[in-house]
Amino acid sequence: MPDHIARRRGGDRWKHAALGVGLLTSLAALSPVVQAAERPIPETTDDVRRVPIPPIDRSHEPIVVIAGGTLIDGRGGAPISNAVVVTQGDRILAAGPAGSVAVPADAARTIDASGLYVMPGLIDLHIHFTQQRCDDFGKYSDSPAGAAIRGVALAEQLINAGITAARDVGTVDDVALRIKEGVDRGIIRGPRVLWSGRIIATTGGHGDEVTSTATGRQKPALGGPSKGANGPWEWRTAVREQIRNLADWIKLGAPADKEELAAAIDEAHSLGVPVAIDSFGKYTDWAIEAGVDTLEHPLAMSDNAVPLMKKHGTAFVPTIIAFDNLLNGGYPTAGIPSGGFYHTHSRRFVIDQRDHLKRVTEAYRAGVPIGVGTDIPFENDERYPDAYFHELDYLSQAGMSNADILASATRVGAQIMRMGDKLGTIEKGKIADILIVGANPLDSLKNLRDVRYVVADGKVVVDGPAR
Repeated sequence: MPDHIARRRGGDRWKHAALGVGLLTSLAALSPVVQAAERPIPETTDDVRRVPIPPIDRSHEPIVVIAGGTLIDGRGGAPISNAVVVTQGDRILAAGPAGSVAVPADAARTIDASGLYVMPGLIDLHIHFTQQRCDDFGKYSDSPAGAAIRGVALAEQLINAGITAARDVGTVDDVALRIKEGVDRGIIRGPRVLWSGRIIATTGGHGDEVTSTATGRQKPALGGPSKGANGPWEWRTAVREQIRNLADWIKLGAPADKEELAAAIDEAHSLGVPVAIDSFGKYTDWAIEAGVDTLEHPLAMSDNAVPLMKKHGTAFVPTIIAFDNLLNGGYPTAGIPSGGFYHTHSRRFVIDQRDHLKRVTEAYRAGVPIGVGTDIPFENDERYPDAYFHELDYLSQAGMSNADILASATRVGAQIMRMGDKLGTIEKGKIADILIVGANPLDSLKNLRDVRYVVADGKVVVDGPAR
């Protein structure tokens, strides 16, 4: 369990834990079954659910060597020139200066990275694979099949840009799960996917609106039967249903009662699943106090929000690019007109991008973990991955250094995703998700666009300059 979640539960929990340990110790002395259950699990699935699986023998998997490049391993140290990275199967065997890393003689392939820069794959913490996109948004009717087609196209765009992991925070039916499985099985090209199912909302709240947040158009059949949950126990049930459906994360929407938010967050944490919220105002403060893991968007944040995030260890995924019609030449990805949320009853407040940037600056200075997310790139199919790089520009405008932005896009993003032990850095034992670019991204974030190779799950999926 992450330390900050454990701290949030503090107090009497530690007394109960001590009693539980004593009871387990007594039972263990009597029962070999209990003793066996306490042994470390050798292998788990490579997602947040961490389901135990049989040990995997990677000794016969092909070895790939990346040699001669400058390694930015994501751990915060100085770049390593003339570095070597060795992978076998989906894992990194070794990484470091050429003289310190043994290069196996039986490597299946060696990538000459001389003059290039080797770094961890990028992470997008807020994506919706299934949302309508393009400049003809609203012209065509939608369906789960249509959503899946769009999602597969977006997955391709992500991986071509060096984004090797993405968190889907709201999908149609189980489309994001099937994209996750398609990537895992090698059926489609795309990033590693963590998904959170349908947004859990009150009746008529965000995630259960009758009108589109972006356009104000009424949804077909007024959105169909409401799927809103009402009252703490319905919110607990909704969480259990999402986890039963194999969700990696839980996504909540506001407005909601304080008790509903607290019940959902407690239920998810009791089952080992983290929680994100798309919120605003007092609902944000309530969610942070209840232990929510990530706050999505800087919407109508109170002056208490950042201090509360710092106190409770809450991470922040600002998605500034999603709301811009002003600061970046009119470049929104969420299709929301400039100035506020129009046409929707669940959100009625003014949006000011300058306020958004100020909140990100405040969070950065306070030491709140900040991740990179883009939200809904539906205005033009070709804009992704452009939106990702514009989001990095916004983080720069908020005062973050290039090094800290790269950390947000890799190591910190992996930690926020609850995958920090498997992703986000290039070091022994981590999953081999690697991006190779043509120039130093620490000098200019624009150099991230110069993709030369992408290794995802140990496989070379972009081989040579990306088109």
